[in-house]
Amino acid sequence: MSQADERTRIMLDATPLCCNYWDESHNIVECNQEAVNLFGLSSKQEYLERFFDLSPEFQPCGRRSQDMAHEYIDQAFAAGRIQFEWMHQNLQGEPLPCEITLVRVDRGEGYVVVSFTRDLRELKATQARADQAHEADERTRIMFESMPLCCSLWDKDTRPVDCNQETLDLFGLKNRKEYLEKFFELSPERQPCGRLSIDMFVEQNRQAFETGRIDFEWVHQTLGGEPIPVEVTLVCAKREKGDFIVSYVRDLREIKASLAEMREANERTQIMLDATPLCCNFWDENFNNIDCNQEAVNLFELKDKQEYLDRFFELSPEYQPCGRPTQEMAMEYIREAFATGRVRFEWMHQKLGGEPVPAEITLVRVKRGDKFIVAGYTRDLRELKETVNVVNRLEKLAFTDNLTGVFNRHYFKEHVAQEFLKHLGDKVPSCIIMFDIDHFKRVNDTYGHSAGDIILRGVAQKVQAVLRSSDLLARYGGEEFVIYVANAPLGATLRLAERIRKAVEESVFTYEGDDIKVTISLGVADQSLAGTSFEKFVTLADDALYKAKDNGRNRVESVS
Repeated sequence: MSQADERTRIMLDATPLCCNYWDESHNIVECNQEAVNLFGLSSKQEYLERFFDLSPEFQPCGRRSQDMAHEYIDQAFAAGRIQFEWMHQNLQGEPLPCEITLVRVDRGEGYVVVSFTRDLRELKATQARADQAHEADERTRIMFESMPLCCSLWDKDTRPVDCNQETLDLFGLKNRKEYLEKFFELSPERQPCGRLSIDMFVEQNRQAFETGRIDFEWVHQTLGGEPIPVEVTLVCAKREKGDFIVSYVRDLREIKASLAEMREANERTQIMLDATPLCCNFWDENFNNIDCNQEAVNLFELKDKQEYLDRFFELSPEYQPCGRPTQEMAMEYIREAFATGRVRFEWMHQKLGGEPVPAEITLVRVKRGDKFIVAGYTRDLRELKETVNVVNRLEKLAFTDNLTGVFNRHYFKEHVAQEFLKHLGDKVPSCIIMFDIDHFKRVNDTYGHSAGDIILRGVAQKVQAVLRSSDLLARYGGEEFVIYVANAPLGATLRLAERIRKAVEESVFTYEGDDIKVTISLGVADQSLAGTSFEKFVTLADDALYKAKDNGRNRVESVS
């Protein structure tokens, strides 16, 4: 293995970027270990085989992930380089937003496209291991050279020994030789803290060798003296022939410019904060509520911001819906935000008069001067909760029989068909009971349809009272009902059907002073006789019902 390849491998092993490698036929043929780590997989082979499972079927724009992926690869082959945002996911479906850079690279015998994936949830810097084979070394070098991150390699004597093309581009240098010879001219004599740059850099390299990793901000400069603020990560790479330091440099000029602009816009920011439709407040490290915006005052119908700050804990009930004390839970969430940087949860607030205000709260750790505070953003969920309740009521109406209040035929066929397929092959099969009211037309003709409606409701209530919570009763049509008896053998279901028959027979239903008694006929079907056909399952129950009618009514029958 050449010294350049060894250095390349060292740098790629330590890179905090997920890399993979596509050929001209759109085959993904290699990846680095960070790709495996990023998605929590067991091996590179699993990543290669299940790559398209690591994206949802559709991207947020609504287009199919596979179609877009192939289009992007084609664009990279055509244009040489393309960068875009992408929604990945792990195998459990957890979304993983990423920034992807595709770079076309000439391998001599043809082009390949190298993909670099950066996890946008937080910047990670982990070391990955690459394959030992020569083919892996070649791909490693390709990925390293096209990496959209400045990388350089240092020995124990604090001498630069290699760098990638992105490093040369950052400083506007002609070649690696110029970088290696003039590195210490690429920093001002002193850093903003006043210390000599060379002393600080030697010290930080030593710390990286001792601790394995160090992160810090630094001010570089071009050979012409233009300052370049950067974020530097130094990682110690252990090797048998001697340890190296791998340096990753991220250009912060754009970020620093944005921060400067934000500082100049503090007054405008305060105006916008007060105008935002989200309630905002701020907590210091001592858990003091130190500020809020106008929307916080408006949400709780208070006099001013000071009243909000003074009476904050009166704006929640003593206990949250889970039963835990509000103040105890609030302190836990604020501690978690300081520790992790961000936490989101649902919360029950209230107005001073006691009116509940369900909310979604996001706590975010924010740098303020040389300390951190936690910003709390509260979204009023009352309208959303009401909408959800309306949707739930409408859904219930869609699946419920208006007269009897039990499920309707549509819900029965849709739900039980799914259960039937899910439990095919179970050792203990399920059963269907189908029944109808004997001589129901005679009831309608004698007492009227209103009396018939009372009988239907009454029978449904009597039957429901006999059933287990896992059994599903539905009105199948007219005076006909059907019951799905889950996880029960035929014998037990026949005994249940007999209890149902007896409960109806012993019942008396009253309409306008008249006592009316009815009976029912029941047919029972065993799932094991239906094979793989749900329709046959229902038909068998229907056949058993007609058998009960043919044999005299007011009885239970099954088919074999």
